[in-house]
Amino acid sequence: MLLAAVLDAAAPGHEVDVAVASRSAALELPGWARVAGHLVVEERREGPRWLVRVRRGPGRRVLAEPLPPPGAPARLRSGEFRTGDWRAPAGPPPEAADATEGLVPLAAVAESGAPAFRWALHRRDQVWADDVGRLVEGATGAQWDASRDVPWREAAGLPDHLEHAVCQVMTYLAQNEYAAYYVPARYLGQVHPAYTEVLLWLASHVHDEARHVEVFTKRALVGGVRAYALASTQRSLHALLEERDFTASALLLNVLGEGSFLDLLDFVAAHAPDAATAAAARLAHRDELRHVRFGLSHVRRALERDPAIETRLVAAVEARASRLAGMTGLDSLVTESLTLMAAGSLQPAQLSEAARAVRDLQERMAANRVERLREAGLGEATARHVSDLHTPNLM
Repeated sequence: MLLAAVLDAAAPGHEVDVAVASRSAALELPGWARVAGHLVVEERREGPRWLVRVRRGPGRRVLAEPLPPPGAPARLRSGEFRTGDWRAPAGPPPEAADATEGLVPLAAVAESGAPAFRWALHRRDQVWADDVGRLVEGATGAQWDASRDVPWREAAGLPDHLEHAVCQVMTYLAQNEYAAYYVPARYLGQVHPAYTEVLLWLASHVHDEARHVEVFTKRALVGGVRAYALASTQRSLHALLEERDFTASALLLNVLGEGSFLDLLDFVAAHAPDAATAAAARLAHRDELRHVRFGLSHVRRALERDPAIETRLVAAVEARASRLAGMTGLDSLVTESLTLMAAGSLQPAQLSEAARAVRDLQERMAANRVERLREAGLGEATARHVSDLHTPNLM
């Protein structure tokens, strides 16, 4: 190890004298040198020690260029090394990465001889968002637990009609969150390791959605009643899962779908008949807000760099809408369940007021969808066209 530490840093032909106290150790060095690609050029006794001169050979232990000299230490903020700052020592993400390059951490020097990989997403503009490092930091610091952070005891004791309504809404939310789980999971194995922030982001997105599936399923189960997994919801989500373009998926899922879910979760939290339902909706909303921000940032960046992709994005929305041509509105079981939650009772006056609140929710969703699409970089007319085509299922 001592010889390797000296010779690895030396130039070929450099000679090093090694002093050992044992003749047997001196006799082992020529064999070691041959294996390591070096040469013993002299051996002599000097008092009680043996001196062996080793000449550094032309080979390298690692089939790669020498490591670069050390640079400046990384920037720390109050002792924290933040993901948004690691590009300073690692260097900026490449515009295009070698699609065959393997699993090489940021700033590491790759050794030759590794197998060839085939990364489908190996260009920065395919996946990048300028604030992705900050979003990863936010995801890491905002984790919560679906078993401990929801007051499950507070879910008990609701009237049957109200518990059925909550269970139906929670089942509907869980259905949609499955799709929000599978979409980012599909891309994890396609993103080049050069864009590690995007990998971390997708992993956090998948983790968030797994937790959403967990918390909404638990709320649906905790009261002992059951609800329907609606075919119309599955039809809409099936069309979402068929999209294979990363940026189009970000528009369909993060901007349109999860954007609409921000308003829906706000509504559920505001009208929840129990603290457990309200907590589940609020905690999920916190995660969804990050997901929407990533979608907005990524789509806006993509459009700024190539305005021509707007045609491709609109076509993706139109293609999905054409597959859902038979859907004319949100399933009546969902709207009725939301109405019952908002009413809190079966009194006609309260039901009427709650029905108006659900209609207001849908109008608010449509208006906010247009605003988000404009923030993503679409013009007013295109934003309204895309919003009008968005699935009545909301996700």
